[in-house]
Amino acid sequence: MTFVAFAAWLSAFDVVKRTIKTQGLTRYIAACLLTGYVWLGVSGALWLWLGAVRVGPLYDAVLHTFFVGFVFSMIFGHAPIILPAVLRVEIKYRVVFYLPLALLHLALVLRVIGDLAPHGELRVCGGVLNAVAVVLFFATMAIGAAASRR
Repeated sequence: MTFVAFAAWLSAFDVVKRTIKTQGLTRYIAACLLTGYVWLGVSGALWLWLGAVRVGPLYDAVLHTFFVGFVFSMIFGHAPIILPAVLRVEIKYRVVFYLPLALLHLALVLRVIGDLAPHGELRVCGGVLNAVAVVLFFATMAIGAAASRR
């Protein structure tokens, strides 16, 4: 219940409702945060619907909607701000930043459908594509760092 309430509150009152209408890096960050809030709500809704599952595909769905959907969305959104501060390397925004974000969410949808169906191949495909999305994310951050050096 808390996840659902928190997702609803964030969606209603966070500044991303306004920043999603901007351009560039600010819009990308807002897109990451908003999609993360959706996954937080989905995770909470699954938990409410399924109860306290502790093993199996339903548990996988609850865990991955939170940790991959919400947490990785937050990582993807905050990385272009945090990495330059920590690594002392500027990361220039590129529209290609959206590619790993979109792949992350598409793959997670496949994974959750595979969990709920249950359809093992779909779940595995979603899991592999989630891993590809994370690797692609690091590549896009490297591209942004290389672009800022030119």
